[in-house]
Amino acid sequence: MSLPSVVAHFSRFLGKEDPLGEQAAALAALATQAGHVCADLDCEAGWGPWAAELDAAARADWRARLPSLEIVGTADDWTPLVWDGRRLYLRRYFEYERRVAADLLARSAAPAALDASDEARLAERFADAGQRAAARIALTHRLALIAGGPGTGKTHTLARIIGLLQLSHPGLRIALAAPTGKAAARMGEALRAAGVEVAAGARTVHRLLGVRAAGNGFRHHRERPLAVDVLVVDEASMIDLSLMAHLLDALPAAARLILLGDRDQLAAVEAGAVFADLCDSPRLASCVAPLTTSFRFGADSGIGRLAERLRAGDAAGALAQLQAGQGDLDWVAQGDQRALIDAAREGYRDFRQGVAEGLAPPELFARFDRFRLLCAHRQDAAALNRALGSGALGSAGMRPAAGTPIMVLRNDALLRVFNGDIGLVLPDPADGQLKCCFPGDAGNTGNAWRWIPLQRLPEWEPAWAMTVHKSQGSEFGEVLLALPDSISPVATRELVYTGVTRAKRRVTLRGGAEVLGAAIERRAERMSGLRERLR
Repeated sequence: MSLPSVVAHFSRFLGKEDPLGEQAAALAALATQAGHVCADLDCEAGWGPWAAELDAAARADWRARLPSLEIVGTADDWTPLVWDGRRLYLRRYFEYERRVAADLLARSAAPAALDASDEARLAERFADAGQRAAARIALTHRLALIAGGPGTGKTHTLARIIGLLQLSHPGLRIALAAPTGKAAARMGEALRAAGVEVAAGARTVHRLLGVRAAGNGFRHHRERPLAVDVLVVDEASMIDLSLMAHLLDALPAAARLILLGDRDQLAAVEAGAVFADLCDSPRLASCVAPLTTSFRFGADSGIGRLAERLRAGDAAGALAQLQAGQGDLDWVAQGDQRALIDAAREGYRDFRQGVAEGLAPPELFARFDRFRLLCAHRQDAAALNRALGSGALGSAGMRPAAGTPIMVLRNDALLRVFNGDIGLVLPDPADGQLKCCFPGDAGNTGNAWRWIPLQRLPEWEPAWAMTVHKSQGSEFGEVLLALPDSISPVATRELVYTGVTRAKRRVTLRGGAEVLGAAIERRAERMSGLRERLR
């Protein structure tokens, strides 16, 4: 088995061979690569590639010997690995978890009180009881967790919360952020449509923290905190443990933190499921505001009903809902690859026509967002991109054709493009050369458009098809969700829910009943000690 490079580093640290130490380092490192914070040895998954070869007696002996290893210590030791009697951590992730828990517990304490006039304003501005409760928490606590699915009014609630804060605290410094440029753009546009203006606009979390051009850390941290009184972060379920730790380090202790997200969505690609862990913590219960009323999907909405069954893990009910069919919901239980490609080509027909007609970027981006093809597996998305593209093979391949959508895969602070940003390859009106067009300021503000020469872009790939993970923080008019042809551990309840709820008007789900049922019954669990630490 190929071991992570960190194992060799620890071997050099020891200055000698230590098979058990190497195995311990590999377990902790492989866990983080799989999205976990630690290797929980009370769980089968915690034993990683050695799960099949270690019986109960061997595991007990292995655990008993862990504390004696030179590279393993307790919380306050100076060792590369931390063992707490159940969980094995890389020291860095242990410290992230400890810092996040301590900061958020401190922020959850000592809420302020609202007077009668404040309560009257809440009653005047919020007809929905859930939104009113969310606003009350945001106005009285230094930590507010507003959790709800698509269409439950998170942004609507936020707009009114900001309005109330600006009314009662003139000159309040408010910052808006989201994990991706697309999510930041959506938040900024929604708030402006609601009549709320925040001076700095909405930015990605990386831009807010000031990612260094070399990619090695941020300009804002504990010794150089952000100059803000309120920080709002949308799509918080996408934030991994490391980024949350850096964000909290840079946030002044007296500042309010408002996190909005959907706890039932896929967790971050990197280690941790921080937002879900926070929402599940009894110690933070007074800071959690669940929004349950859907204002987007009515009682007769197939998407809305399917989403509820997915949230509940009701595989039989979800399949029955799909079989019944509804105007905004289609199910293709069987179909070949050619039919899938043809359906995708039809979905992008208006966009391609707009490119051929030479329409301006605002209309082309709007048309492109009317439809999206989503997949569970990266390899499936790559194959579909090759089939749908016209010679666009990615940054290591040939030059993309006009109209090719591309997704950036690596942050470039100098160009202000970040992993997950999507641009369109179009002729630049200034010189007629094919360049990649991005919405102004990486998707954040205004009507300005940025044109970046293709040869200057960091690593990228075509984006006709994208994984469900990469679609988080986005919304599309119509979604074609293609599940694998066979049961896969990647296809989970959270993945199907996230894919389905990216659609505003229509979903076509392609996948066999057995594959879909297995996905709905499989939860995406992340090994972490954060919930316990928050107790």
